[in-house]
Amino acid sequence: MNSNQGSNASMTLGWRMSAAPVAVLGASLIAFARLSPTAQGTIWAEDGAVFLQDALARPGILGVFAPYQGYLHVVPRFAAAFVVRLFPVDAYALAISLLSSLIIGLVALMVFHCASAISTRLVPRLAWASITIMVAPAALETQGNFANLHWYLLWLAPWLLIKQARNKPEGILLFAAAALSSLTEILTLMFVPIFLYRFRDQWLWPARAGLLLGIACQVFTTVSYPRSAPFEPANILSVVVGWFLNSSSAVVFGTSNQIALITLNFGAVPIVLAALPFFAAFLFLLFRGTAAHRGVAVVAVVASVGVWAAAVLFNFSREFNYAEFTAAQWHEFLLGRYSVVPSMFLLVLFPLLAVALERTSAKAATSVLTVFALLQCLYFFPSFSFRQDGPVWAVGVADARAACAANQAMVAHVVATAPGNWKVDVPCAILRR
Repeated sequence: MNSNQGSNASMTLGWRMSAAPVAVLGASLIAFARLSPTAQGTIWAEDGAVFLQDALARPGILGVFAPYQGYLHVVPRFAAAFVVRLFPVDAYALAISLLSSLIIGLVALMVFHCASAISTRLVPRLAWASITIMVAPAALETQGNFANLHWYLLWLAPWLLIKQARNKPEGILLFAAAALSSLTEILTLMFVPIFLYRFRDQWLWPARAGLLLGIACQVFTTVSYPRSAPFEPANILSVVVGWFLNSSSAVVFGTSNQIALITLNFGAVPIVLAALPFFAAFLFLLFRGTAAHRGVAVVAVVASVGVWAAAVLFNFSREFNYAEFTAAQWHEFLLGRYSVVPSMFLLVLFPLLAVALERTSAKAATSVLTVFALLQCLYFFPSFSFRQDGPVWAVGVADARAACAANQAMVAHVVATAPGNWKVDVPCAILRR
């Protein structure tokens, strides 16, 4: 390498190193902006009653490996420990919303980085990364809390597995990202078949080794501490119908109420029509794309169906029994956490189609990306959020602080979180500081 080449390489590396933090910060703020002020200040579900509560009770680092419902949740637990140790109790909710948005921003950056294995073009890579932040159902429940970070790490897993490490530092990065993903979400094991892709390529194995490490720990945990949630046999037709409702329809129609009303008024026709562009893209990629395009398209669709099926089959309940819904039940239909990753993987097809079309028609590729961008932006601000009614954490903490101050014998005071009866027992010793 001559001096000019070395200088250019250094400049490129320097530009990337400086651009990455700015990109993560921007992506994080965009994710955070999708949450209403009330949602930003409300603690959701396991974030309070499990992760914060355990972080308050277990000061040691080993607490991040504590099982919950049969699984490890390393990233949420570590993030909760970080919040408890570095933020005042009044700011826990806002800190959780900000930190979870930051982690989502990091995931988006990793998707952008790993997508170079599919295309070196900037726009398609940005498009795939944007799915992490802007997919329609995310702001309803999954964004802004630790309890649902595992879905984003599940989305990241296959991207890590197709990226070659160009050097040892990148190999360490891919190993660590894959290990953290699988130590947080057991369903990452569904991507092990991707190992068959270029099996002998040693530079693809850092991420694979990290994934295997986490999966082994998850399997040991679920065998040692079985999940206590009851298993209810699934209605298979409902699982099939549910995938259409919670993937293509979630992206095209955007809201639970819209899907419910369309289904009640017009039956299955709009739901099928919403899926047709995705199936058309998939078929084009299968028959007209390169071998690489076909492989990514198959992984994306199988992942979309597989994540939905696995999540619902192991958590089946009345709310997922779509095939037997009455009119009244359709009015209770909700998009939620199970809708996000199936939608994300289905959206992969549009930028991939644009990449495939670039070889023959730049205008067609631009049109596809334009449609994709419109779908991403159309439901950026949700009309409904599971945390939109509070309770606001800071208000509850103020009441708890007053109660502890009035009664010096009190050891702890309950602070309510969402939803329903979820809560945190906050020690008065913290509140009296």
